[in-house]
Amino acid sequence: MKKKINKKAKKVIQVWLGLTLCIATIFMLTACGESTPIEGMVISNKPYNNAAEIEKAEQPADLSVGDTIYGSISLIESPKGMKYQAKWLLDDKEVMVDEKAMETDQRGVLIFPLEADKTTVGMLKLQILYKDAVLAEKEVQIK
Repeated sequence: MKKKINKKAKKVIQVWLGLTLCIATIFMLTACGESTPIEGMVISNKPYNNAAEIEKAEQPADLSVGDTIYGSISLIESPKGMKYQAKWLLDDKEVMVDEKAMETDQRGVLIFPLEADKTTVGMLKLQILYKDAVLAEKEVQIK
């Protein structure tokens, strides 16, 4: 009787381990497929012109009404001519959409300005899109 229980327990454990391994593999493969060309992103009252500056920049907690705001994006593995859209939203209402193309091959920086007259008090969100897919987004409070 004990041998039958042990054999059944071993089979249950083997099946459970096999399923766990399959689920873990699927999870890892799915996560690896979600790559983005965006290496860094910052919303600030000044533009950042290279990837090192963007990487070192600290995202401000808030920005002021009446300032021009810049979304600086560093990209990797993006061919020259690839077009990206920046969608600016203020309290979830679209304020402006801008499109720019990569001027360099593989690595580069795109800067999306939002003019001072388009800002008011509220939560400002910047979404970076490629063919209607949101690649990255960031928010900052406007006071």
